[in-house]
Amino acid sequence: MRFEPVRARAGLAGVGAATALLLVLPGAALAAPAPAPVDVEAQAQTEQAQIYPGGTVEIRALADVTSGEVAKLGLTLALPAGVTYERSGGDDGAADATCTPAADGRSVTCVPSDGRRKQVGTSVFVRVGTDVAPGTSLPFTVTADIGDAVDGKPENNTSTVKAEVRTSGDLSLEWKVPPGPVHPGETVETEVVVTNHGPGPVELKAVGLGIGDYWPSGYHASCWPDPGSLTCDHFKELAPGATARFPFTWKFPAKAAGTTYKVWSGLVLPNPLDPNEANHRDLATFTITKAPGPAAGGLTPTSPGPLTALAATVVALAGTGALLVRTRRAGARRR
Repeated sequence: MRFEPVRARAGLAGVGAATALLLVLPGAALAAPAPAPVDVEAQAQTEQAQIYPGGTVEIRALADVTSGEVAKLGLTLALPAGVTYERSGGDDGAADATCTPAADGRSVTCVPSDGRRKQVGTSVFVRVGTDVAPGTSLPFTVTADIGDAVDGKPENNTSTVKAEVRTSGDLSLEWKVPPGPVHPGETVETEVVVTNHGPGPVELKAVGLGIGDYWPSGYHASCWPDPGSLTCDHFKELAPGATARFPFTWKFPAKAAGTTYKVWSGLVLPNPLDPNEANHRDLATFTITKAPGPAAGGLTPTSPGPLTALAATVVALAGTGALLVRTRRAGARRR
């Protein structure tokens, strides 16, 4: 039996094959994977598609590294003529980016506050000049800055959003409620009236009511209920001087007697063309009292009783001078 030589030859053959493989593919075991291609996407967004001269616009600017890595990351927001930079960050003052306006005021540059190079984004607030004419279209362009890195998809490195300058309007909301107290079981007709005082047209989006213990027994067909509230959709433009009316019917239960019930109403999603928010809310107050009780003596003016049911008819008998007195009660007759 010659097992040992065979095993020796097999071992030598295996070593030779491995050596040959290394000779054919030198350094193959040490090769690093290719880096992911760089792709950075810029975004510009705003909810204010319309703005009036002198108004403020919020532009949400973002540069996002969706693939690969970059040594530098920032963004630049280009501002159109007639627009000036005011501030950056959220309404609470928090900011995840540091923004600096250019010396000429025509752009704002933002970089991550924490130095990260994966994403930079913030809200930039700018003001439209009072001399910018209505009808002007204002473009806001965000451009991602990645230094010397090469982006495989440069077409999404910029993003533009536009806002149109329009004449402002003034929407006001008012409750129309009958004066004086109301009684349980009584039908009470009310309405919310929204008026545009101009000078320009303004879209009325919706009206909201805060509902407490008692819901209206009837309301406008455009209204839909939610826990604790009613929202009445409109989403139509109101011309200067035009009004929108939302009727509500109330019928309070007996247990409400002796109480005061209040219902707030206000505009939902106010329009950026309306700078006056002071007249966007109103309060309806219902003073609920018991129905009038019996008058003194046990009778009310409208209550039927023996005196009102009794009728006296005096008939003069011709030629005799005698009087015939007839009395009639309800359900009985006598002479």
